[in-house]
Amino acid sequence: MAEPFKVFWTTEATQKVNKILAYLGEHWSQRECDDFLDLLLHFEKTITYFPKSFKESRKFKGCRIGFVHRHITAIYKISKKSVTILTVIDNRSEIEK
Repeated sequence: MAEPFKVFWTTEATQKVNKILAYLGEHWSQRECDDFLDLLLHFEKTITYFPKSFKESRKFKGCRIGFVHRHITAIYKISKKSVTILTVIDNRSEIEK
């Protein structure tokens, strides 16, 4: 098996995750926060071993679009032996043009 890629998170991606967690904590329960973190960890593990498993973005050149959940999308970029998660988008509340 190939060596896993290292995953890095940009400041923007981390801030977006924290914003989503704050919203979940305020409007939902700790269980939803934990479930969201589990989804993120699963997504991170997937791109660690299979970085090309998600489709290439037409909008963001050189990036890929990974679906963490039907409402959450991550934009990431692959380097030689690493993956950088650039941002996380809540598909229900953000329309980036």
